Amino acid sequence: MDLNDWAKRSRSRRFAEHVESIAQAVAERVIGLAVELLDVNALIARIDLNVVLGRVELNSLLNRVDLNEVLNHVDLNQVLETVDLNEVLDRVDMDKLVARVDINQLASRIDIEALVKDTDLGALMVSSSATLATDAVELGRSHAVSMDDTLARWASKLRRNHKGQAGPPELPQAQEEP
Repeated sequence: MDLNDWAKRSRSRRFAEHVESIAQAVAERVIGLAVELLDVNALIARIDLNVVLGRVELNSLLNRVDLNEVLNHVDLNQVLETVDLNEVLDRVDMDKLVARVDINQLASRIDIEALVKDTDLGALMVSSSATLATDAVELGRSHAVSMDDTLARWASKLRRNHKGQAGPPELPQAQEEP
């Protein structure tokens, strides 16, 4: 290669780089002007989104989504405020839930000594004794009334009072004084 060829190639390379640089700048400017002039709303209105969405492979898209990252942006307190817990509990099978409860494990967690210590056994005994005494007095009164009725009937039979009335004999009528 001679010096002239090398100089020509060097000039042509620099010229090509310069032309390419100008072409790049012109292309960027033309694209910028086209975007500025483009009515994006009108363009979107002409697009059939159902066709576009039909072309999207949803599983592929979802595989690219990091659900943990999405959930990091969710305010769970706000979500829970919208939940009707009564409606959720209505859907719960309580029998199935209770069947899963280990009663022995639950009972082992109860501190019986603390429970007895915190219970006012004296008041409980007084209350129970008072209730027992009240019931005994009521039972005694009931039997006394029953015995009184029985004795009144026997006394009536002995006096040959055939009216069969239980109760005390009638008092004689007092005469009125003039």
